[in-house]
Amino acid sequence: MTLKRSLLISLLTLFSAQSFALPIDWHGVLGFDTTIIDGYRRVDSPVDNSGAAGSQEVGLPTGGTENANWQNYVFRLMPNIVINDSASIKAEFSNGYGRGGFIGNDSTLSQQSGRANQLYPYNFSSGGDSLTVNQLYAELYSDTATYVIGRHSQHFGLGAVVNSGDDIWDRFFYLRDGLTIKVKLGNFKIEPYWTRVATGDSLTKGTRIKDYGVSLVYDSIERDLAFGILYNKKQTTSNSSDYTSDVTGTEETLANGDVKLTDIYVHKSFGNFDIGLEVPIMSGEMGNLFGSGTTKYKAKAYILESHYKTSGSWSFSFLAGMVSGDDGTDNSFDAMYLNPNYQIANLLFRYNLSAVGDNTNASVYDSYINNATYVKFGATYQSEKWKWDIAGIWAQADQTAQAGTTSYNHATNKTFNANYDQEDDLGFELDTGFEYKWNSEVTVGANFGYLFTGKYFGYTNTATENEVDDTYVVQLRTSINF
Repeated sequence: MTLKRSLLISLLTLFSAQSFALPIDWHGVLGFDTTIIDGYRRVDSPVDNSGAAGSQEVGLPTGGTENANWQNYVFRLMPNIVINDSASIKAEFSNGYGRGGFIGNDSTLSQQSGRANQLYPYNFSSGGDSLTVNQLYAELYSDTATYVIGRHSQHFGLGAVVNSGDDIWDRFFYLRDGLTIKVKLGNFKIEPYWTRVATGDSLTKGTRIKDYGVSLVYDSIERDLAFGILYNKKQTTSNSSDYTSDVTGTEETLANGDVKLTDIYVHKSFGNFDIGLEVPIMSGEMGNLFGSGTTKYKAKAYILESHYKTSGSWSFSFLAGMVSGDDGTDNSFDAMYLNPNYQIANLLFRYNLSAVGDNTNASVYDSYINNATYVKFGATYQSEKWKWDIAGIWAQADQTAQAGTTSYNHATNKTFNANYDQEDDLGFELDTGFEYKWNSEVTVGANFGYLFTGKYFGYTNTATENEVDDTYVVQLRTSINF
């Protein structure tokens, strides 16, 4: 027995020594925020008129409260294990949806129900949270290329569509579950890739969803110039059941689909001034969207970003964009939805407000810039410890309801018969905020946004429109980046 125990201890000691011999770089993010939105429904109405088809009104929740507040956290743990000079293993672990969760969502009295009077003073964890493997992949290095195998993120251009979610407060990332080959030839980067999106009901080709493509980027530091193109093709089969839509009110399986993303990007610097342009274009066949056979996908966006830095602490920015909407006809789907990480305002487009009063409507962070033409002017003051921002944003809808036609509600993803015309003014927003670097790892800050709500949100598809109401958001937050 003593010999066996000694042998076991020796083996465990040897294994532990070999394990700890591998260099492991632990880094990650932990952030907390508290958010208040006053008048989040954006209309001055004491009753709920959100049931009408095409209405832009956000439903009135139980209790009739029109002000929202919540506390949230973001958590990412990202280990990097160096195996040898030719291989590394990288990962990202989190929990909850959107790399975190809501404070108070995982507390419970006890597993014993109906005993609140006994256990009223106590809050316990329900134990329901689990660790989520957002990314887990191997990087293999050779003289000619780097091979990325597994679940990993990707970024392209300004991040309007393909966005890796590297910012501390980014809750999402563009996922590739497959293989990416990275080849560098001088100033050119070539990255072909293959991804399995879903397997469906079997492990055969008949039910799988896949995408594949290649990106080509030229990036010259000497010329302060970068440009590139990404071509992506996503294919579904007639038996693919993972992609469904109820745009007509009846849930349909998209089935056969062959969708192409062509994303063009250019960036140029002129001393203290830089400008970037990204143009993502969706095309191809989406599938059985409207229940009448194959639907063409024809969506696009034009995204412009420019910045000018003075010789001092000030910098100025100008952003503009056009993101196509859909007119409601069933011959094609024309609406473009940008990556949820790509946001331009503190309130407008940033939150899924229907999820505030009813959390069955996905997450409050499931919100995307869509159906809009926008312009943003901003200024930033930055010192060693402080950063202050101020900006003004104006936006107008690309597509609106027209009386006597079939139109499309971009918020609810439903088509409807429009009885009245809809205004296109989304509103004007004033934003400000600050960040203070407590030290090199800890940052505290606050954001404020006031939206002068446009009449677009007062549409009810009835003779009586809602009177729009201005709304504002206040957010306090702190983050640890390690």
